Amino acid sequence: MSDLAGLWAQADRLCDDPALREAVWRHCGFLPPGVGADRVNLRIHPGDQMLAHSLRHHGEANASFAQYFNVALQQYHAARQVMAALFGERAAQADVLDFACGYGRLLRFLSLAHPADRLLAAEIQPEALVFVRDAFGVATVASPADPALFEPGRRFDFIWVASLFSHLPPSLFEAWLRRLHACLAPGGVLCFSVHDAWMVPGGQPLPASGFLFHPESENADLDSALYGTMYVSEGYVADVIARTCGEGHGHHRIPRGLAHEQDLYLVAEAPGRDYAALRAFRRGPWGWADERRRLPDGELHLRGWAASLDDGALDAVEITVEGERFACATGGLREDVARVLGDARLARSGWEFRHRPAPGPGPVRVAVSAATPRGERALLFAGHFDRPG
Repeated sequence: MSDLAGLWAQADRLCDDPALREAVWRHCGFLPPGVGADRVNLRIHPGDQMLAHSLRHHGEANASFAQYFNVALQQYHAARQVMAALFGERAAQADVLDFACGYGRLLRFLSLAHPADRLLAAEIQPEALVFVRDAFGVATVASPADPALFEPGRRFDFIWVASLFSHLPPSLFEAWLRRLHACLAPGGVLCFSVHDAWMVPGGQPLPASGFLFHPESENADLDSALYGTMYVSEGYVADVIARTCGEGHGHHRIPRGLAHEQDLYLVAEAPGRDYAALRAFRRGPWGWADERRRLPDGELHLRGWAASLDDGALDAVEITVEGERFACATGGLREDVARVLGDARLARSGWEFRHRPAPGPGPVRVAVSAATPRGERALLFAGHFDRPG
């Protein structure tokens, strides 16, 4: 068995653990009454490049599992929040297209909260569409490589496109924006994410064109000339919107709205859309467990950070070990977090936790959560550790 295959097997065991499924469910939010943890499907397709990339990067299943669902939950919260702000009480009946849905990282949660007959998933990878249909009960449509050939057969109130435009070269960036905008119903809104200029490696400035495209990405299954890594300025996005959607089409930008990294842009079907309600958009808590290990004497040692771009520092994280909950104070120096996220308030966001689990059979199940005073929650870490003998 290869190292990657072994890590996949470990990740599969995490996905099958009812205790970890309940930990993920506790962080969902926006779910209708009666939708319990038993409805949450954590199964991840073996072709899902997002988990594979994390497994290769971290070299361990715990961190990769946690990263996958941390990002998935934040994407779900962002999409639901945008829909609520745009459509109010009508959000529950909005016709929604999740375009470039991948293996359903958003749809595994959105399908629990939104009527199935109002959802459609589009993707270029056929095996991803089969998985989304079978695992989450969502209707699907194949996405061709040529935007002009995409015809979903209906129009949509809301089109969500996460982590596609952040990978497209300029010609496809414009062509897909034009085609997807044409798929909006009257009063509809398109929401897509991009890499802003601050994310360019090495801090190099963007060219005068306002974009920089590198023909490489974390998805080795797609042609890198068509799916690489794209960085853009707001001016570039505004110009493309004007060219493809028509003069007078403004936009609304939410900096770091997706996973505290990618910017979200919204453009409406018709000019003059009021985006005032989105000024209250909240990114929610965020953080990570940088260090995750069991020491030779059996003690658990976790160390990381937790904060909020909305509110600044958080007082504590909640750590659950085999059902027992601990409040672990923040306040440790993390100047690196403040620097990367561009917010001096986050310099004291560090936390550290040590605990010695009781001996016994089976793994030790651990989860780390961050919460804001408003009740917004983020799952920073979840996984298994060997129990002391």
